[in-house]
Amino acid sequence: MPPISQNSPKTNLIRGAAWTIGTRWLIKGLGFINTVIMARLLMPEDYGIVAMGMLVVGIIQTLLDFGPGTALLRKAEVSRDEIDSAWTLGIIQGLGMGVMLLLTLPVALDYFKEPRLTFVLWSLAASVIFISFGNIGQILARKAFIYTLDFKISTVTKVISVITTVIAGVILRDYRALVIGIIAGYTVPVFLSYLWHPYRPRWNTSKIGEIWAITKWLMVARVGQFILRKGDELVAARIGTTHQFGVYNVGSDLGQMPVGEIGPAMLKALLPVLSSLEGNIERTNQAVIKTIAAVNTVIWPIGLGFMAIAAQATHIALGSKWLDAVPFVSLFALASILQTMTSPANTLLILHGHTRSQSQIVWIEFASFVLAAFALVPGFHLVGLALARILSSAVSSLVTLLYAKNICQLPMTTSLKTVGRPLVGAVLMYGLVNYMISLPGMVASPALGLVAAILSGMIFFMLWSLASWHVIGRPEGLESTIMDKITQWRMSGSN
Repeated sequence: MPPISQNSPKTNLIRGAAWTIGTRWLIKGLGFINTVIMARLLMPEDYGIVAMGMLVVGIIQTLLDFGPGTALLRKAEVSRDEIDSAWTLGIIQGLGMGVMLLLTLPVALDYFKEPRLTFVLWSLAASVIFISFGNIGQILARKAFIYTLDFKISTVTKVISVITTVIAGVILRDYRALVIGIIAGYTVPVFLSYLWHPYRPRWNTSKIGEIWAITKWLMVARVGQFILRKGDELVAARIGTTHQFGVYNVGSDLGQMPVGEIGPAMLKALLPVLSSLEGNIERTNQAVIKTIAAVNTVIWPIGLGFMAIAAQATHIALGSKWLDAVPFVSLFALASILQTMTSPANTLLILHGHTRSQSQIVWIEFASFVLAAFALVPGFHLVGLALARILSSAVSSLVTLLYAKNICQLPMTTSLKTVGRPLVGAVLMYGLVNYMISLPGMVASPALGLVAAILSGMIFFMLWSLASWHVIGRPEGLESTIMDKITQWRMSGSN
């Protein structure tokens, strides 16, 4: 196992966030290119078929995901037996997932009424089995704050997957091209993980019981999270046509993409950093508060900004035949913010082993979603499902902060204050962007109007952030980190 970085926790967190954000944005950039091309080669129903198959895969993966990687990341030190047992558990769950996918095939065909799912599920069953044999050295590198391995594997995998998908799309012109691309994305990282990391895992079951004791409640939480995050799609696939479900699914993915790629990337390094601070409650909570501040300073302007330009972004990315997806792009952009804004507090609960509480939070959110869906779907159809997601996500964020306050002594008032400032700035920015787009001169030149609106929003929010940061006394957060770096660069330049 590589030696753990001796940098400060703050440096490790910033470096980890920077690497993971860079990795995810490069991958998403490649994925965006792939989407732009494939959306013009295929029809919405092609995406609907594959999305149905991925829903089934997601259900099985969630039910059988024992979280071996998380068990390693949350501990400050791990033994060879623990590492190998985590790898062994991953293989066991991969085999179980593959078998379960095939066993549930008749049920899936009956539920979705889509016979073309047979090819999709057979292909994905083989893929999930194969990927379970990947090298756990990738987790060890992340634990040691070495993020270049993730970057290399993810980038090369995505490049190969995109090229494979586009070639298959040009040749086949149907949903099978998407499946072939997914298969490439599952198989390539297995080879690369062994090629680029020296660790060689061995079959070992001695610590599986201990790993299960740590992660069993996480599994329950993940089941709830999946049902919550994908429950709307399960309903949408049933009550809508394949075309409508394709529009809903792609609109949801596009709307959540900006925040969904920034927020989790910023948090990926948080658990290993907090584990290095374990035992010092005050420093741990301060790190969480600072992370909440930094995350919200980024996700609110990105999410609301994308919400403001949803129509233009959909037309550019997907083409005119996908304009029915605009309402879903806009609503899911907002939902993604609410899902991410208190995620650092969730990580804190995991660190302290309160996975049962985390599971309860997820099921509270699910109950909120069900109630909201029952109230909204009859009047708004598929749009009602998106609105229900927004309401339930807001409930979850507040309940998460309440749990973190009662269990981990994380100040709830302080946490909410860190959200308030970027929220106000982003709402004002949203109004400015909408105003800019609606100006007569901008309407006459849509491309120019979009660029001007985006630049105006970015400049406004940066000025708002700096001005409001000075007014409230320059607290530690994203602004202070940026200013510290600028000061260091100036000092190093003068020397």
